[in-house]
Amino acid sequence: MGLAAGFIITLISFAHIVYGEQQQIPALKKITDDPIIIGSLRIMIYQGGILLFAVGIIQVLVSMEIIQLPGISAYFPVGIVLINFVTSFVLMASIHREVFSVAIPQLVVFSIIIVLQLLSL
Repeated sequence: MGLAAGFIITLISFAHIVYGEQQQIPALKKITDDPIIIGSLRIMIYQGGILLFAVGIIQVLVSMEIIQLPGISAYFPVGIVLINFVTSFVLMASIHREVFSVAIPQLVVFSIIIVLQLLSL
């Protein structure tokens, strides 16, 4: 289960970057040509994508018993995904409810990932 979670997280990391570059950056460029705003969004897109990639790789390596995360560190991969999930959910629920309609597939996938990660502990 941990291996599946790791592979899904890794795939999501690429999707995060590709979607950001192909959808969000062009849409933002239609609204503004401010390089600070565009650059800030691009940085956030890549930060999220690379963080997910790192967590996915760690999850895969732990599941394949190539590395070990002893003690509390075993909870770090699921903790990072949970922090990301909860932050997104709280912001959508409290400030940006309109995002829920487009984020439902993402919320479902991340819920599956979290369950797989928890079952693999």
